[in-house]
This record gives sequence, C-alpha cells and structure tokens, in this order.
Amino acid sequence: MNRVHSAKIWEPIDFTIYFSFVKWFVIAGIVLEILFRIWTSRLSGGLFYEQLEVVTWMIRIIIFALLGWRVVLNFGHSAAVAAMSGAIAGFIFGLAISISRFGSGIAVWKFFNIITETTIITIVGSLIAVLMIYILSFKLE
Repeated sequence: MNRVHSAKIWEPIDFTIYFSFVKWFVIAGIVLEILFRIWTSRLSGGLFYEQLEVVTWMIRIIIFALLGWRVVLNFGHSAAVAAMSGAIAGFIFGLAISISRFGSGIAVWKFFNIITETTIITIVGSLIAVLMIYILSFKLE
C-alpha cells in the first residue's frame, strides 16, 4: 500500500494583521475604562463608585463581544481567528490598563498586577471572542 503523507506546512503568524484588526477595539476599550475610572474617582459614593470593577468588566466583555462579532463579519465562523484576536486584544488592553494604574502612585502590588491583570484579561478576551463565534453560529434563520 502506498500512502501519501501530506505534510502540513506551517507558516509564521503575521501579527500585524491581528494588530490592525483589533486596534480600534483596544483603543476604545482603554479610553472608555480610563475615562470611567477617572470619573468614578471624583465621586465620593453612589452606585458606580461602589461597583467600579463590575462596570469595568462589563465594558471589557462588551468590547470583546463586539470583537467576536467583527471576526464573524470579516472571517466567518473561525474560532482560531477569534481566539487569536481576543488574546491579542486582551493582552494589549490588560497591559495598558495595568500600567495606567501607576498614574496614582507606585506600589508593589501594581507590579504584580501587570502580570496577573494582563493574563486574566488575555484569557477572558480570547474566551469571549470565541464564545461570540459560537453564539452567532446558532442564530436563527
């Protein structure tokens, strides 16, 4: 028996395509979250002041869901593209937000926060974008 083995040819990933694809979502998310944090820092109390982290996570989830929707519009139902786009967007978003926390002063926990917050937002960004791919694949016709 002659079996033809087809070798899969691996090509390097061109990250510039992903960066250009996610840049407006990342910029919008960073600006929204930083403006929201500045606005709530001026409040002395109230619903938004007490629930700062809940609202910031809602902003992040909405940004990543919109990113997943844009992946469907541009690339179809590709979970790999959504995962990579969400991970790159989450990494940049998390890194920028964790570095922006140094604006109020330097503390030891903020250095550890660079690693943890960036990692968590990267994972969440990837999961939300892939989840949107699957949710939009079940749409009713």
